[in-house]
Amino acid sequence: MKSLTEPKADKLGDLSGCPLLASVPPSELQRDCPTARILSLRHRDTIYRQGGTNKAVFCVLKGQVTLSRVTQDGSALTTAALSAGHFFGDGLDGSAEAEDTAKAKGEALVWRAPLREFQVLLTSHPQFSLGYIAMFTQRQRQMQHRLEGFAFKKTEVRLAETFRELSGGFATRCEHGFGQHLRLTQQELADLVGASRPVVSTILNRLRVKGVLGYSREYVCVRRIEDLEDLIES
Repeated sequence: MKSLTEPKADKLGDLSGCPLLASVPPSELQRDCPTARILSLRHRDTIYRQGGTNKAVFCVLKGQVTLSRVTQDGSALTTAALSAGHFFGDGLDGSAEAEDTAKAKGEALVWRAPLREFQVLLTSHPQFSLGYIAMFTQRQRQMQHRLEGFAFKKTEVRLAETFRELSGGFATRCEHGFGQHLRLTQQELADLVGASRPVVSTILNRLRVKGVLGYSREYVCVRRIEDLEDLIES
């Protein structure tokens, strides 16, 4: 595993992966966040670790980042899968320790700014602040929807909805002959839908036989998200 200090860091770079950051004039972003950097990460590079000190705010510019945590019984649980444009980090709530471990999935670019500088950015740009709040409000709604699904929806439906949600941000042409490539393991998918890995594996097998998707230990490829709509509506 690679630590946060090891990935290559660039002061300036393309912020188009996050429309919210890109909306701030470069000179003003540099003024408010003078030590912000773009980290170039490799697959499984660790951005920060659960229990460690994190006084920074991050944003995915390219690729994927997963958040996970170790539970009281010592098992690892994936709590989120983030794509370009998503902010993350525990800094804003004043936490002394990071609640999750953040890692790159595949090659990724991540913008990092110290908390104190990000707070200046928020206070200097009201429109940016409103967009930031709206983004987290949407994420909260998605989490509430997921929790409701745990209680009232079948695993097949929860899995289909998760594919639909993730494909919006992770949509890349797949080299395996399918439409969309999601670099997530079966266990990570199981964590996200609140099911066991064997149950998810059985559903994936059934969908593969139907030609809806293909998968391995490290990825899932969906031919067309539309093929899953019948499951969601069932």
